[in-house]
Amino acid sequence: MTNILLVDDHQIVIDGLKGLLEDEEGIGTLFEAQNGEDTIKIAIQEEINLILLDINLPDISGFDICKKLKANSSCPKIIALTMHGNAGYINKMIKVGVDGYLLKNTGREELLLAIKTVMKGERYFSKEVTDSLISGMHQEKKPRISDFIQKLTRREKEILKLITEELTTDEIAAKLFISSTTVITHRKSLLRKLNAKNVAGLVKKAYEFGLLNED
Repeated sequence: MTNILLVDDHQIVIDGLKGLLEDEEGIGTLFEAQNGEDTIKIAIQEEINLILLDINLPDISGFDICKKLKANSSCPKIIALTMHGNAGYINKMIKVGVDGYLLKNTGREELLLAIKTVMKGERYFSKEVTDSLISGMHQEKKPRISDFIQKLTRREKEILKLITEELTTDEIAAKLFISSTTVITHRKSLLRKLNAKNVAGLVKKAYEFGLLNED
């Protein structure tokens, strides 16, 4: 029996997956998590064979979850189940060891096929995903932020711009009429999304990807 951990920050998606899987032959216990911290905890504490993993989660990205879990030889199989079909996201998940990649518009039959394929020790990528990878290989283009990192919110962009202007946390808070704690929270989110270690890294990524010029 295959015990599966369903990971998505939208309960309606988890409920839909449960409805598709709970009566299927060979499917065991269905666990659920809506954030990265719970995902890692459940994956370690429970007998999980497979994780259906969304990439965009409120605390830890699917990339980091996959990388962390795959560092352990006893890691469950992982299939990314996401709305992101561009080659940048797919390649990044492949690099951290994902076993399969499906888009959220996939049907029941393909989902079951992907699960069976991955549990046999093979990788599974939907046709749309494979086509995206092939298309990406034949296109020479300037890297875009959307190919590598999660989309920034309007507030995060505002704060990033002020960080590049060398404003302090308190100065940013005063300028945007928010608390210093809120600024710190957004800065932590920026560090995670841009994969930066410090403020200097944020500034470098801001200019590297042209984030300050985005609408």
